[in-house]
Amino acid sequence: MGDDQKARSEWRAIRALPPGDALAQIRATIATRHLTGLRHPHGFYVVLLHRDIREEWRLHVWPDTTRQYVGMPARVHTHDRHVDSRLLVGTLSNVTYRSQVCGEGGYPLYQVTYLGDKYYEATKNVLRKSSVRLAVEEVERMTMIAGDSYRVDRHTFHEAMVPNGQTTITLVCLHGYEPGSVGVLGIDGYSRDLVFERAIVSNEDLLSALQAF
Repeated sequence: MGDDQKARSEWRAIRALPPGDALAQIRATIATRHLTGLRHPHGFYVVLLHRDIREEWRLHVWPDTTRQYVGMPARVHTHDRHVDSRLLVGTLSNVTYRSQVCGEGGYPLYQVTYLGDKYYEATKNVLRKSSVRLAVEEVERMTMIAGDSYRVDRHTFHEAMVPNGQTTITLVCLHGYEPGSVGVLGIDGYSRDLVFERAIVSNEDLLSALQAF
């Protein structure tokens, strides 16, 4: 068994553990490997745990502090991979949408690119407004607690809604890459191009956010 295959098997085994046990192992990994994270523009932390050509494993942490948006506060977006998530702490509502092109109304479609490796602090994240406007219709809304799991299929519009004032933590596996643009439903009144970098979250701050669980 190769190193990547072994790592994938280990992370699948951790995901299958009771939430508290899974989080304890992840916390130990973050401490031992001195991992850092990046602050997503929507205010949660992203920690890369493992990455190979087939899968990316990440920890997402929504701290119980006030979450401030950077740039455009647009939460509905797609991925170019399937996203399998398991809640370890807190609650989360995942909403999926059906979209169609519209001539008037709807939302401006922004396309996402990274000028380098998206897990590096200095990499610029670029949102560029396209000429397309989309109307969306809610398809499904699932509200989950610790221990629950959900999937978002690649190239499906969705948003994750997490209550303020509580910590929510998910273990995420992205897999099954398929070429195609990653989209964000934008808000009228913002610039054509939006550029930002993700601030680093120190190892100490990550461990502090996890220490109560």
